[in-house]
Amino acid sequence: ARQLLLLGSSMLSLFTASLSFQLPSLSYQYQSQASTSVIRCSATVSATIPPVVSATIPPVEMADAAHPLIQRANEILYSESGFYSPYNESAFSEDFVFRGPYIGPLNKQDYLSTMDTFKIHEAIPDISPNAFGFSIDPKDPNRVWFMVRNSGTATGELGLDRDGKLRVPGKGAVLDGCPETFSIIFDADRKVKYLSVGYVADRFEGNTNGKGAAVGIFHVIGLPFPSPGPLLKFAQWLRPQGGGPRG
Repeated sequence: ARQLLLLGSSMLSLFTASLSFQLPSLSYQYQSQASTSVIRCSATVSATIPPVVSATIPPVEMADAAHPLIQRANEILYSESGFYSPYNESAFSEDFVFRGPYIGPLNKQDYLSTMDTFKIHEAIPDISPNAFGFSIDPKDPNRVWFMVRNSGTATGELGLDRDGKLRVPGKGAVLDGCPETFSIIFDADRKVKYLSVGYVADRFEGNTNGKGAAVGIFHVIGLPFPSPGPLLKFAQWLRPQGGGPRG
């Protein structure tokens, strides 16, 4: 047995053996050196690391304050809407539609009738939308988006019926509204074809309990308003129009 071991050692001193193989991501090579009779192992990384791809960041697009539809939207909001001021009936198209999270859809007649009933601008003589962030919808060039944050002091009375018999005093309540999203769609004659209001962006701001538009004002004054659901729909259906319930 000792002779066999000596023979094997002698054979190792006469040659160098190497073995290599390739894996998908790493290359290994083993080599024995006769001079030291020590087996060494080396590994070479040959994996290809993909290059880092930078994200494409589009430029920030800013609305042109001088855009005619933005200018018109601002005019209607402050001086013709019926909410912040008396309305201009001719500013609304005959196929006008109003929508809000609580009230709507309303056609032109119903909308103007509702404005005549509430008379928000009389209940809060100094009401202001404090509008900001006007922009043109990139998918609809006739639509203007913007934000409002209503403010004012309720020194007048809020109307609840067309006859003016049911009035709720504001009692000096201070309105500090939460930010709301509004939009106006214009027709070819630059009349208001569609108006959406009262969609709250941050319900934790202000003192309207997270509610927008007239419903937020009702809350500040202390007037409860039904939550969306069957009761609200029934109340809207009962609202008098031309001497009788809506049908």
